[in-house]
Amino acid sequence: MAVYFTLLIITILTGCYTPRYVYSPAAQNVPLLTEKADSKLGVLYSTNGGGIRTENEKEYRKFGRGVDIHAAYAISDRFALQASFYQRSEQNGGDFGFYDSGYSIIKYKRKLAEAGFGYYTKIEPTGKLFFQGFAGMGFGKFSFDDKGKDDVGVNFERYHQANIIKWYIQPAIMYQNEKRTSVSLSSRFSFIHYGNIKTDYTQTELENYELAVLGKSPAVFWEPSFLHSFGLKKMPFVRLEYQFGFSILMSSRFVDARSLIFSAGIQADIRNLLKKKPAPAKEK
Repeated sequence: MAVYFTLLIITILTGCYTPRYVYSPAAQNVPLLTEKADSKLGVLYSTNGGGIRTENEKEYRKFGRGVDIHAAYAISDRFALQASFYQRSEQNGGDFGFYDSGYSIIKYKRKLAEAGFGYYTKIEPTGKLFFQGFAGMGFGKFSFDDKGKDDVGVNFERYHQANIIKWYIQPAIMYQNEKRTSVSLSSRFSFIHYGNIKTDYTQTELENYELAVLGKSPAVFWEPSFLHSFGLKKMPFVRLEYQFGFSILMSSRFVDARSLIFSAGIQADIRNLLKKKPAPAKEK
């Protein structure tokens, strides 16, 4: 922990370090499942925030945004499958380098597909409070391009890319009311392995930007999140969803990672949405 605080203090005091973010959290797939054949299909817009930095009378826009696609299906009254796809485009820059007076603009691309298996059960008699736990695996690719000027004003370009293997464990507590609204607290643990790393950073640059040991062991993150979904009385199986969460590095090796996420979108229980209602009984 002392290493984390030291690096944080250095960053704050210098105010000039452009981190190379090797991780950005995904929105959490927490489906509202209460019985066999319940399902979820959702699309969310996600962001890590943004803003504009002015340096030497130039404006540099920072952003982190993308799409999360979620699906889940209850194969029984206790077990379920889930799948997710994650895409991000990000940019940060305009800051000085860590050991020089140049600056860097970094543009990121991330894609990750996941699949998991889980268990769910009600934990009180009324059937409004549920526990669910999923575990799964994902594959993807994270990359970024680094462009700027060094301390003597010479333009430079660098790139870094890595294949991603992700394991995750995701327990959650959910309160639901009439399948129309739900509030959830989720606590995901993500284990990120970086492989097949390709880059043209020098060894010194890799060490300066906390990238040199990236592939030696997985980076571990704890990701608590709050989720709320709600629908209309006449359309209980189509719901709006929003969530916000944090990503906290737990492993001993330090890496730069984005720590906040906010997502909002729409989801539907397709199977129940398309189910035909029984015809009203005819009066005799």
